Amino acid sequence: MAAWPGQVAAAVLLMAASTATLAQDVRYSWFEIAFVQQDVDKTGTQTDEILNQTVDINATDGTGIKFRGSVGTWNNLFAFVDFNSSDIDVAAVVTNPIAEESAEDEFDFTAVRAGIGVKWSLAVETDVYAAVSYDSLNFDFGSFAGEDFDTDGNDFGATIGIRSIFAERLELRAHARFSEVGDVDLTTGEFDDDTLYGVGFGYELVRGLSITGDFESGQFSSFNIGFRLDLDED
Repeated sequence: MAAWPGQVAAAVLLMAASTATLAQDVRYSWFEIAFVQQDVDKTGTQTDEILNQTVDINATDGTGIKFRGSVGTWNNLFAFVDFNSSDIDVAAVVTNPIAEESAEDEFDFTAVRAGIGVKWSLAVETDVYAAVSYDSLNFDFGSFAGEDFDTDGNDFGATIGIRSIFAERLELRAHARFSEVGDVDLTTGEFDDDTLYGVGFGYELVRGLSITGDFESGQFSSFNIGFRLDLDED
């Protein structure tokens, strides 16, 4: 699947050479902080043959915080970073010859994306964009009975999307995103790709400050609501 992000990267570089005029009200230099509701919904099993012990875990959902930023750079290019850290609920069942015990805890789920993109104008106040990124996922479970479900993965991703401004204050947006580390098997620790789809909005409360909300559906779905500060406000 790695060839697909490579093809998108080539398309990004070609589009960067275009001289399309950008919609002035769609901004690409901003910083955002948000509350995030994260859904993991994954199970895993590990067996210790020496202890004759099995640990089954079920990771569900949790909450956390997200920091995002974007900087418009040269012409129609922009750079971005997205950091998400959530505490996810996890239940475990430890089975051995002596007993079967249940336990509950939380684990750290961290997702980081950084990359570059290119945007161009479809119409006044409406931009479409494409981006490539380097994606990272980290699962830090700790341990219930000596097992180790901790795993992390890093690989490339790509996004296409659209942003549009309505009545000067309301932005609506949508995107499709591919990631080589969009899914994981907690039993083996191996990562797989996934395609995610997202929609969002931003409403300008005062000039340069907006309330935002975004939902993204995939193997690791999430919803976040927060505030965005425009950095290129004039």
